Amino acid sequence: MPIIKSPALSKIDRKDSKILRILDMDARIPMKQLAKKVGISRQVAEYRVERMAREGTIGGFFTVFDSAVVGKRWFRIVLQMRRITSAEKQAFIDFFKAHPDVLWLGEVGGNWDFVINFVTDDQFSFEGLFNGVLKEWGGSIQRYEVLVYINVRDQQRRYLLEDYESEPRSLVHRMEFDRDLKLDALDKKIIRLISKDAALPYSKIASSLDVSYKTVQSRMKAMEQSGLILGYRAIANPGKTGYESYMLFLGTNAYDAALERQLNEFLKHPNVTYVVRQLGRWRIGIEAEFRDRNEFQAFLVELRTRFGEMISEYEAFPIFFDHKIDYFPEGALSETEEEIGKKDEKREK
Repeated sequence: MPIIKSPALSKIDRKDSKILRILDMDARIPMKQLAKKVGISRQVAEYRVERMAREGTIGGFFTVFDSAVVGKRWFRIVLQMRRITSAEKQAFIDFFKAHPDVLWLGEVGGNWDFVINFVTDDQFSFEGLFNGVLKEWGGSIQRYEVLVYINVRDQQRRYLLEDYESEPRSLVHRMEFDRDLKLDALDKKIIRLISKDAALPYSKIASSLDVSYKTVQSRMKAMEQSGLILGYRAIANPGKTGYESYMLFLGTNAYDAALERQLNEFLKHPNVTYVVRQLGRWRIGIEAEFRDRNEFQAFLVELRTRFGEMISEYEAFPIFFDHKIDYFPEGALSETEEEIGKKDEKREK
């Protein structure tokens, strides 16, 4: 099911908000520890988490991977569609939900209709992939923009409980290749299991793969230490908590190191959830969640006022649905040993 970001409020109290704030950056926290932090019993903590997941307040539990560590590259396509029927639109959504290289499929508003993030080997692989997209759907696409990821910062949803005293956290995708890190068949099986079920206990992973608890634990710890696994997130559904989700793209026409640092600090805003550095028409991509358009507009006005001298253009639009989230999609895991060897040879050259 997609994560629906339009308003459909759930009743959440301060304890629910505190649970969401903690799980947002620590989806694998032991339930006993979560309960202690919130000041409730373990049974009540389990009930609240299960209820919020059932109601859709928690949109899913995802392991955040920086797949560039093992040689992957991220690309983004922003699409405006021609007039299409409801059936054609659903076919489009189903096609990309099932696409093995899609990391994120978002349905948006404004001048655009969809934003699709892909994970693939390099620009050559992406070109072949994109040509396939145009061959399949070119007749339905009015226009598009292609963006290349440089790095990403996943930020904690501090707006969920701003007076909760904890150090703000973020997960930084440095997107730096580690030629010494290799994934074997067991690593890939573990990744498949935890990619969209980040809270899955070590014991269940071990039982499913017929290996020991310690083997699973050590493999996952190694992935964390290498930077392949950045963290584990329970994604809060803003539409259920009274918020709206927005995407903002910024084009830049100047570079000033001091101003760049100031912008970076400004974007550590409690309502900003993702900051992407990218190549293409827009150099910075921002996702943010606000109570309404007025709050978002106030943020945008402040941003343009403070950094107008470096912003050449901007484009803002709402995000309606997350149709797919998978930080390590199947296509990035299904390489043969021969393909891996060829890729390594290409890098050596």
